[in-house]
Amino acid sequence: MKFSKYLLIGALSAGFLTGCANDDDYDAPVMECINPGLTVTKSVSDILATATATPTQYTQDDIIEAYVTSSDERGAFFKIVSLQTHPTDGSAPIGFSINIDGAGLFTQGFVPGTKVMIKLKDLYYGIDFGSLEIGALFEGQVGRISEQTYKDHIFVNTCEKLEEADLVTHMTVAQALNDANINRLIELDNVEFLEASFGYKLYDESAPTANGNNPQTIGGATNHQLIDQEGNKIVFRTSSFANFSGMKIPEGSGKVRGVLTKFLDTYQFVARYDTDIKLDQPRFTPVENSASALGGTAIAYSGSFTEDFESYTAGLTTFPKYVNDYTTGGRYWQLKSFSNNEYIEMSSFNGAGNQGVTAKTYFFVPVNFDAASTFSFDKEIRYMAGQCLKVYRADAGTYIPRTAFNVANFVDITSQFTGLTYPATGQSQNTFSTAGTYNIPASVTGNGFIVFEYSGGGTVTTTVQIDNISAN
Repeated sequence: MKFSKYLLIGALSAGFLTGCANDDDYDAPVMECINPGLTVTKSVSDILATATATPTQYTQDDIIEAYVTSSDERGAFFKIVSLQTHPTDGSAPIGFSINIDGAGLFTQGFVPGTKVMIKLKDLYYGIDFGSLEIGALFEGQVGRISEQTYKDHIFVNTCEKLEEADLVTHMTVAQALNDANINRLIELDNVEFLEASFGYKLYDESAPTANGNNPQTIGGATNHQLIDQEGNKIVFRTSSFANFSGMKIPEGSGKVRGVLTKFLDTYQFVARYDTDIKLDQPRFTPVENSASALGGTAIAYSGSFTEDFESYTAGLTTFPKYVNDYTTGGRYWQLKSFSNNEYIEMSSFNGAGNQGVTAKTYFFVPVNFDAASTFSFDKEIRYMAGQCLKVYRADAGTYIPRTAFNVANFVDITSQFTGLTYPATGQSQNTFSTAGTYNIPASVTGNGFIVFEYSGGGTVTTTVQIDNISAN
């Protein structure tokens, strides 16, 4: 099976590693400074741009460079080196792998952070399971470069080494599950193992072998599952030959560092050392469901959409793609129709001469912040009696659909909508107009929500109507 190239280690390699199995010194071997004196002529992105699923022999005298992310020191990886670029222009690193038919590669300087130079001429490259790999041709696939010849192509520059802090990218599980992250060094924050793994070891031959089980032992390794606070899951895989494989599954939460790999359609997260696993915090506080929440049964995070509400029926308050909820007052955003136009509306109005109903009502719109650059909507404000609409950004991890929430965890972006104006007191806007466009900062990533808050009561009874919600 293809995942064996990452995780399965033969008897020879196992014997090699036994001598350091009880050694708690995780420092890389001390090596003299060796600079191969090579000059980069191509970027990894250049090679990736021409790679296909069919292995191709590289014929030019080109050289690329990258930094090691994996390690076979503790037996977690076998005859493969994962690497990534280290761009300085703000672009995302590119991960790839090289296949080398040699054990104990860490003794040759292949340790995390070390720069590696690769002479591409006569090597083969291609895309396998979503990621670029480089090696020799073997039975029509990109295979391992022989132990006798790999040093003619792969050069370790022990004089240049980055700290892991300069390579690692902190991600949520949802952010990590992407082919672009394969072979990169990633730290998953705020995760924990599923309770079904409690009592098992990282590698546990007693775990079920049938597909669909968690944990599952197959192919000489055990698959467990990590989960985050939003319910996103990722396979955590440990080889039987990893010298920390006998470690009991930690029951706390925290962070896990490792390298993202992939087999078929399944992403697999692989730790290199036991110290990559830092689950020393209490498990997540059970999330309390919101008894008042409506809808949210078909949430889809998208970076490009327009909601004009034309597919809904007047009077509706339950929207499968959105969450409609309140913290005060018992009122919801409701679908309204006028002149063959549908929109949502909220008001605290309680009849002429009466105090308005005290209400705080929220409409949650899911957005993929990785894909979306802007967010906009149209508004019509009627019977003006006090400003009552705020717009928030709920970043990844700050809101779980249909659960209790704390607005203090959201970012108030109301002022970014420069067209969100109100008529004079007692007056109404008689047509919809844009509230403006919010430019989503590039630093905001992952799946989150834009939240419309109506806050009224007493003398504040303005009617707010919203239409044409759009992200692009």
